[in-house]
Amino acid sequence: MEGKTKVKVAIGSGILFVSVLCLYVWYKRVFLRQPNQLLAAAYNPTKFLSPANGTVVSVRAFDSNSDFIENKYDTEDNIAGAIKLFAGDVDTAGTIMSIHMGLDNVHYQVCPLDATVDKIEYVSGNHKNAISKSPDGVIRYENEHCSYLFQTSIGIKYKVVQIAGFVARKIESYVSEGQQVNQGDQIGVIKLGSQVTVILPSSISCMVKVGDVVDEGKTIMGTLV
Repeated sequence: MEGKTKVKVAIGSGILFVSVLCLYVWYKRVFLRQPNQLLAAAYNPTKFLSPANGTVVSVRAFDSNSDFIENKYDTEDNIAGAIKLFAGDVDTAGTIMSIHMGLDNVHYQVCPLDATVDKIEYVSGNHKNAISKSPDGVIRYENEHCSYLFQTSIGIKYKVVQIAGFVARKIESYVSEGQQVNQGDQIGVIKLGSQVTVILPSSISCMVKVGDVVDEGKTIMGTLV
């Protein structure tokens, strides 16, 4: 009986080891795989490329100078709060877009358009599910997040916001304030399922819609007007 118990324990330990090993290999090769390399032929200073790999779950126009805000939400996911927190230093009008990253997406973020990093703000917050149960995929602006305010050489400002989710608990930044960053350069990574929000000013026209699958450093999300 004792011998059978030892065999069962050994088999259980072996299965656990193999499971952990497979999970580690998946984590390194799939989840933390490197983003696409931006080819020289794909470089375009008039195109705003996607900073993340995933699915567009929300596209909203905003205009703080008028009463019109596309899609209003309840107090939990108040779009006005998102505008105040994320868009106030970008422009008075423009577009807020959110990209959901599943476990099989690349979780590194890249610079969408040549610019200088004006400001980086890290906020320790909640860890709610990064994507709301609402089909509109509202912004979890109250979650832990790191926002990057960029400014191009001609004065256009835009923002990329890394948002942690229920599982994702680690955001890493690869750039610093005052640094010049080129289109396609890595700016950071969020580990495990999460969300990236993009704030475009009115001088950049949005080119994507809800449901679009976007590739980091490849998909055109906007064009300079």
